[in-house]
Amino acid sequence: MNGSVKLFVASLIVFAASVGFFAGSFCNRPCPKGPMAVEGANPPPPKFDGKGPHEFGKGPRGDFKGPSPEVIDSLLQVTPEQKAALEKNRAETDSAFKELRRNKFEAEKALGEALESEDSAAIETAKAKVLEADKALLDHRVNSVAALGKILNKEQREKFRAFHKENMKKFKHHKGPKGFKGPKSEGQEQ
Repeated sequence: MNGSVKLFVASLIVFAASVGFFAGSFCNRPCPKGPMAVEGANPPPPKFDGKGPHEFGKGPRGDFKGPSPEVIDSLLQVTPEQKAALEKNRAETDSAFKELRRNKFEAEKALGEALESEDSAAIETAKAKVLEADKALLDHRVNSVAALGKILNKEQREKFRAFHKENMKKFKHHKGPKGFKGPKSEGQEQ
């Protein structure tokens, strides 16, 4: 075979691969669920629900929320009394945080509208509401950590802090939906 025939055969192979790739990307049939759904693959283990071992949740906008309460409870080896107290604490703090975040969102929305109107009195009022909402969120966070400290014993608090610190290290290097890695700290490359 001379060089032009080899080039022609190679270009046919590349063309066929390209056509196959594009035809496959326009396929309308539903994709299999999960990595083990391919025919002939080993079936998933019993009681497998498709979630990973840590069962990470999602926030309202798809944000990282953290491990499920069940994972934390098993890690800390809480007693049934502690578990009941933690469940009550979670329910109260989650609903309060949701309301406080909603208030902050509304305050920031009002600030945006005031900035567009260029009314200095409205801007100052809206700014005060945003600061008040931030203060309420911070106060609630401090109070919820203090309440958690009253439920857990010293050893459990230390385990929780170590677990939280490790998760924050992992999350620090997580790229968000638009590639934002968070603010730089001294000596840190982004």
